[in-house]
Amino acid sequence: MYVRFYIDYLIHLLSAKSRHGTHSPFVYRLVDEVFYARPQADEPPDKIKRLTVRLIDRFKPKRVYRVGDRLPDEPLDFVIAEGTDADRISYQLHKLWTALHPGSVAVLEGIYRNEGMRRLWLSLKAKPEVTVTVDLFHVGLVFFHHGQAKENFKIRYA
Repeated sequence: MYVRFYIDYLIHLLSAKSRHGTHSPFVYRLVDEVFYARPQADEPPDKIKRLTVRLIDRFKPKRVYRVGDRLPDEPLDFVIAEGTDADRISYQLHKLWTALHPGSVAVLEGIYRNEGMRRLWLSLKAKPEVTVTVDLFHVGLVFFHHGQAKENFKIRYA
């Protein structure tokens, strides 16, 4: 890991909010009912995998797409981007961007893992189609939430 990772982690810990620090009803419910819900016996023990399973259960996408899979000819409801190669992930996200729609959710793992992933995360947050982002430090959530004002949240997720 690089030094910047630990600096970013410290900054995140000091600036992130809990559910009570969010003023968005959408994000408050998400934090309360998905992020902070008690683990169930049938859920994966890994917190990122558990979160992904919960998000899929919450939004009930027709299709879950993992970056790198063969791109389907249909709108994408839920996208998972894993890995450390920011250039590869960025290229593949660019290819599928037009398949995203209001209501789509993207999960980007390792948003602070290296400088390339940090830049990718910042570029996604800046896109006009993106309305809500949630920075959980180890994972970033991107929402194309119809009717929501553009907001970026940093949430504690231990």
